[in-house]
Amino acid sequence: MRAQRSDGPVIDIHCHRECGPATEMMRVEEERVGRVRLQYGSAVTRDVNRRQLEFLRPKMDSLEVRLADMDRMGVDIQAVAVAVYQYYYWAEPEVGARVCRIINEELAEATSRHPGRFSPLGTVPLQDTGAAVAELRHCVNELGMRGLEIGSHVEGSEIADPRLEDFWAEVERLGAVVVVHTEGHTHKDRLQGHNFVNIIGHAFEATLATAHLIFNGVMERWPQLKIVVVHGGGYLPAYAGRIDHAWRARADVSEGVPDLPSSYLKRFFFDTMVFEPAQVKFLVDKYGADHVLLGTDYPYDMGDDDPLELIGSVPGLDQAEVDLIAGGNAARLLGYD
Repeated sequence: MRAQRSDGPVIDIHCHRECGPATEMMRVEEERVGRVRLQYGSAVTRDVNRRQLEFLRPKMDSLEVRLADMDRMGVDIQAVAVAVYQYYYWAEPEVGARVCRIINEELAEATSRHPGRFSPLGTVPLQDTGAAVAELRHCVNELGMRGLEIGSHVEGSEIADPRLEDFWAEVERLGAVVVVHTEGHTHKDRLQGHNFVNIIGHAFEATLATAHLIFNGVMERWPQLKIVVVHGGGYLPAYAGRIDHAWRARADVSEGVPDLPSSYLKRFFFDTMVFEPAQVKFLVDKYGADHVLLGTDYPYDMGDDDPLELIGSVPGLDQAEVDLIAGGNAARLLGYD
């Protein structure tokens, strides 16, 4: 029998919005530095993306359009973050810090017009650790944000790089949620056709970023981190036995990792963006209903337009588990009563 809808708020941990002022500013910056924007995917993929923009633009620009969609989908609150192409990690540190400030203040101001419907997630300039820490503090202490969204890499360097140690320390100290969202892919030459950059590349990027956070010791040194990995965590949650076997078998794998890798993996949180009830069921059984959060990837075509239907179709969930996944876990992580 299908569980009923949660009595508590339904919270979407994985959705996006574009900041218009930042877009215009960075177009000028791209021209100034002579940056060439890479074209991902085949000609067919690029054509589909261009045509899709007409459909997406009102959803990205207008919170009123977004609210109507949320009501139709049964979503009470969006933990809304910037679109991934607006991380701007490629920019010079000073420019990156300035544009992050513009994005965060615009997002906080816009969402404040609709009390109780949005929980904005900030962005920080990870290309400069000191600036990232400063902007994190501004987001939490001045703007009242409860977390951030960051990319899975910083122009090819890892988010688990030792230079970001102070960033992760401050994230834990402030109790901020960090949503790790995959940004493009670092092996685009093998992913040009069939929209593989998106449908395979994103999941692989999530896998790689999560593995680095484990094996570079970030999860060991900062055990109170609250990290959500979107797209169901990628492929690693479904194949954790391999990293555990390697840890037992090889000194070069276990070096600096005192506990089983899967024990650190169980500290992460994963969203429901996996498209089939059986995969959600696997995540619940393996990692616990308290570590799975509703996510939609709104407003993209690779998103879930009916997330409550997906959760309600997961076999064997009781009402308490539905309540946790639909919003209870997100409310706890974001610090809502």
